[in-house]
Amino acid sequence: MMKMLMAATTAMLLATTAYADGHGHGEAHVALGDVEWVDAPIPGVQLALAWGDDATGATWLIRMEPGVALPMHTHTSDYWGLSIEGTWVHIETDGTEVATGPGDYSLVPGGIVHADRCDSDIPCIGLLAFSGPRDVALAE
Repeated sequence: MMKMLMAATTAMLLATTAYADGHGHGEAHVALGDVEWVDAPIPGVQLALAWGDDATGATWLIRMEPGVALPMHTHTSDYWGLSIEGTWVHIETDGTEVATGPGDYSLVPGGIVHADRCDSDIPCIGLLAFSGPRDVALAE
């Protein structure tokens, strides 16, 4: 199972990096309803580049269907996460769960093990602004 999750995570990074390379907003304004979502290898998860460059720090939109949960993982770089829709649950290393709603935001330092889950009856949408390169590694 762990090997399958690692392969899916690697595939997601490669797919979204390729998407970012060819993606550009021709407009100064993008309505949430017009976002070009890309399916991630994890069922029920979609991503969209908002702006930036993954090599130096990009901002991504993430969309999770109700009930979808991401396993414990880390990122090298810090990121700020902003909840846009739904009830997004951030799960800390010790298992503490913090439910966030639209407008709530938090800092997740690089190297901190955490997980995420969508606990609402509508999809959860969040904005993730990375301070450096975007990566993900499953926790052991």
